[in-house]
Amino acid sequence: MTKSFDFYFDFASPYGYLASRKVGALAAAIGRDVNWRPFLIGAVYKAHGGAPLAHPLKSDYVFKDVFRRARIDGVEGMQMPANFPTSSVPPSRLTYWVEREAPEKTGAFVEAAYKAYWIEGRDTADPNIALDAAESIGFDRDEAMAGAQDQAIKDRLREVTETALERGVFGSPFILIDGELFWGGDRFADIEALYG
Repeated sequence: MTKSFDFYFDFASPYGYLASRKVGALAAAIGRDVNWRPFLIGAVYKAHGGAPLAHPLKSDYVFKDVFRRARIDGVEGMQMPANFPTSSVPPSRLTYWVEREAPEKTGAFVEAAYKAYWIEGRDTADPNIALDAAESIGFDRDEAMAGAQDQAIKDRLREVTETALERGVFGSPFILIDGELFWGGDRFADIEALYG
């Protein structure tokens, strides 16, 4: 059995986007596979109270920092979507449908959906944007639409979100590896040092 780790993220998270671009390389470096685990971070905030960017100084800092990080990582064209923050339910559900139908394409779907929001500025709350992402990697649009409405897929997203809460996930991105939690894309070096 191949070892893996859980990569928890929300499509509305800019740090989640930046980390998603590098998580495959991290997994390869430590000889593991990525379990792509989109969850609804709004449910975490609702359960624990507060909002991550409610403080104006923190908000100003985060949006300077994330674009600085994008430049350092060589990510061109990253922009603040006009409708930030928005619902990430459609791409999150479709991630689990893709995982069920063709698990080897899960990472490619996540990349396409994240790019639509953070590079192209499209609205992830619009189910058509997630369907465009699925279609761009070879899925039939009508099948993907039906899959996103499958009750088992809806339940899967809810279950993963509940599991994230139970495991102590409070932000995006988060990696759970062998029972250890690592918050943020800036912990990848620590993970490689510990598990490489």
